[in-house]
Amino acid sequence: ALVKWVLSRRTTSLDLEAADLDNDGVVGAAEFVLFKLKEMGKICQQDISVIMEEFEELDLDQSGTLTVSDIALAQSVETRSS
Repeated sequence: ALVKWVLSRRTTSLDLEAADLDNDGVVGAAEFVLFKLKEMGKICQQDISVIMEEFEELDLDQSGTLTVSDIALAQSVETRSS
């Protein structure tokens, strides 16, 4: 019932403000999906925080994106520190 309600109700400007995770004034597809999943109770903020920590650990060049070279570099750093 909650999922159906979340998916059928109109999105408001307050929703957009809440969905704008990086506070840049726009809501991208990923932010919108996360907002809807949180509303539906499918994911919580703690889950998102854990996933974002992993992303930041892998994004060694801090570009905001992940590439194969980021993963390889992160693995080599991990191997050296073990």
